[in-house]
Amino acid sequence: MSSGLIVISEPSKMMLAIVLACALLGVVTPHSIGLGSCPKIPAATNFQTEQFLGTWYVIEIFGRQTKCMTLTFNEVSNSSLSVTEGMEFYLLDKVNVDYAHSNTGTLKIEDPANSAQMRVKWPDNILGSATFTVVDTDYEGYALIVECQKLWLASRTNAAILSREPTLAPELITKLKGTVDSMDLDSTDFSSMRHDNCIPDGQADFDFAFDESIRKNTFGFLEEEKVQTILTEEDLAAAIDFPIHCYILA
Repeated sequence: MSSGLIVISEPSKMMLAIVLACALLGVVTPHSIGLGSCPKIPAATNFQTEQFLGTWYVIEIFGRQTKCMTLTFNEVSNSSLSVTEGMEFYLLDKVNVDYAHSNTGTLKIEDPANSAQMRVKWPDNILGSATFTVVDTDYEGYALIVECQKLWLASRTNAAILSREPTLAPELITKLKGTVDSMDLDSTDFSSMRHDNCIPDGQADFDFAFDESIRKNTFGFLEEEKVQTILTEEDLAAAIDFPIHCYILA
């Protein structure tokens, strides 16, 4: 990686923008879509929030076009946490672009007696909050989390297997996948997360971050007033209109 001023020609800028947009599609599509309400997800009992804080590596997640993904949890108050999702897009390796993406959401503990069951609000998700459940964890080695968002006539569910290290013992992965299958989810939706050649902190060519200070989806900015006008799928399609067709670069 070079230091100093990086000059990018106008055609290269356009191509880079297209590649970034195509890669970012992975941010909004790592879910299993089903009809009806969210499935009933059992939460871990006697959950110790303070022991769960810190950084976790994503080992497997329902299909996503990313690598080097981590989740970092910090306490904001007795009933609120922040969660920062960090990731890279391996599609951009093909164009030699070091791109890091982070997204900081808010977790709300609605019932202190069941603190493993929360609601998460991501600033780049214009459809609202979702349930966020810690299903199983030993705090020091592994965790299984499930997120589900109710849509109009359907729901979308995402599950992730986490580890305190970039790897996790195969027998633990098998155990946690069995737990997922027992919840009427499909563990074959999991994809392994790569953690090779991750960009060191502060050394990315491009570093984009979402947080609650700005409402932004992956296709552009949406003002709060505009978000409030989205009532139907047609409204949503119009709001995130993106005319460029994306293709995987071979």
